[in-house]
Amino acid sequence: MEKGPFFHTAIIGAGASGLFCAGSFDAPKIVLDANKEPARKVSVSGGGKCNFSNRFISAADYLSQNKHFCKSALAAFKPQDFTALLDEYHISWQECENGQLFGQKAGDIVRFLVNRARAHHTTLALGVRVLDIEKEPGGFLLNTSDGPVRAAHVVLACGGLSFPALGASSFGIKMARKFGLSIVEQHPVLCGLSFDKSLRGLGETLSGSSVNAVVRQGKKSFQGPLLFTHEGVSGPAVLKLSLFWQPSEPVEIDFLPGLNAAEMLAAHKNSTQTVSGVFSSYLPHKMAKTLLAACDGPLAQATRAQLQTAVQTLHHFTFSPAATAGYTMAEATAGGIDTRALCPSTMEVRSVPNLFITGELMDVTGNLGGFNLHWAWASGFVAGQALGRRF
Repeated sequence: MEKGPFFHTAIIGAGASGLFCAGSFDAPKIVLDANKEPARKVSVSGGGKCNFSNRFISAADYLSQNKHFCKSALAAFKPQDFTALLDEYHISWQECENGQLFGQKAGDIVRFLVNRARAHHTTLALGVRVLDIEKEPGGFLLNTSDGPVRAAHVVLACGGLSFPALGASSFGIKMARKFGLSIVEQHPVLCGLSFDKSLRGLGETLSGSSVNAVVRQGKKSFQGPLLFTHEGVSGPAVLKLSLFWQPSEPVEIDFLPGLNAAEMLAAHKNSTQTVSGVFSSYLPHKMAKTLLAACDGPLAQATRAQLQTAVQTLHHFTFSPAATAGYTMAEATAGGIDTRALCPSTMEVRSVPNLFITGELMDVTGNLGGFNLHWAWASGFVAGQALGRRF
């Protein structure tokens, strides 16, 4: 077999965590990715501006079966550490509502990641697919579409399953299983929720309509824009809730947060308005008419049952989602490699020395608002620091 080049570290995945890891230590290394362009998910994130972090990050913003795991990395690499690097590279950024941190252009962040990695002795092998990884004396053998590569250390930075059109694959999970690691079942999150057949007509009628709302499931609730789609509901409030949604669990929507529909109806009881008309200043007309179709009519003639139905519908609209919108629409993948197999301060696999895991591949998933990209930076940073100590 052809011997192939030897590197201190081989990083599989030229995404956010892989490139940031590569730029976080000085050693001869190679970053391999089947895509011909680096960090494709970064380049489309934040509507093209890249929501790269959040000022108010804490461990409570992350979902994992091992809820304390992320604390060490988040303490080692903070949002201000990333903005300091952007300042060093003369890249503009801004803080928006709820502490969200954005660049001016996502492409600027991608170029920063690539340039920083290259400045730290990194070879980029783009358009090269890793087919298999084998443990051998002195390190690892990577069988690739471009021939064998050997390395003393390997970082799996392969990402999750969301956005398959951008090159997502299950390779990282396949390799994790090969090395005996446990996997927490993966599923798409930070995406819309679909109606079942009984409500599909509602979605089709109101598709494109949006409103500020509160969505709840159990003890979790989020307020923000809610958007009706042909399949169900989406928008930031729904995306945030989808991280915690459990199949078969009902979701409740309050279309009038902070208001009291019963008091509003009582205040207009002697008017000539319809039941839905009372809410025309607070909801899109079409939305009010559609949601209240079963109890609409002249307010002065409305029965108590009609009024109760209107209040219940507007404050406690309840449905059981049929599913999420799936990986094609999901911004993240929940689940992944069980973090109990990893050292939280280095991201090294306890049972396989010199094998590291970073980013979305593991069972750590942040909420909407820059949390997942920050986890990519933090996990990549601590892995890179650990690898640098071995050079």
